[in-house]
Amino acid sequence: MSYLEEFMQQWKMYLKQHLSHFGLSYVETDSGDDLDVKVNSLAYFRALRETSTTLNSLDDSRDDLAWTMLEKQLSALARKAEVGTSNLAAKLHIDTTQIQISLNFSYDNEQHIVYVS
Repeated sequence: MSYLEEFMQQWKMYLKQHLSHFGLSYVETDSGDDLDVKVNSLAYFRALRETSTTLNSLDDSRDDLAWTMLEKQLSALARKAEVGTSNLAAKLHIDTTQIQISLNFSYDNEQHIVYVS
């Protein structure tokens, strides 16, 4: 599994945990995991936006932007992980499968985006 796929799976687990706070559940379809993650992410962002007292002037285009920003962050981190784990494995003389990367997601309710670290 590529790092991008792994990171998307971590985001998927985050979504499954946090959608329930809004009375929503993670919906899986036959369309594939990539589309399911995007659709559920947009539902999550919409719920965050609609329950915010400061974001009520934003429309659903901001949800698309939040998804795009998250996707770009995960892609950039995946590229860094590919290079970094190879270098680290070579220096420590270990297999890359022994290296685990766990992401933290934090929502910025003023900007309506998710930061990944």
